[in-house]
Amino acid sequence: MPSIKPLAYLVEEFDADNKLVWSGLMASEPREMSWFKDLKSKMHNVTITPLIPDTTNIIKVTNVKKYDSSRFVTGL
Repeated sequence: MPSIKPLAYLVEEFDADNKLVWSGLMASEPREMSWFKDLKSKMHNVTITPLIPDTTNIIKVTNVKKYDSSRFVTGL
């Protein structure tokens, strides 16, 4: 089975108590951490999760002429 390329990456930083400090989406995989301004003075706990498309469960909405939230909500 061919590997599927991630569409984006979820980057999350946690503090020493494993509480979420911040999270964000990146279009490309972060290869280095220079964007942390305090990298040398502070410990960082970061997780990088690849976001792989689930092509078997795609929800397609077509012919949208007005906003109807019930067409977008599933599994409630």
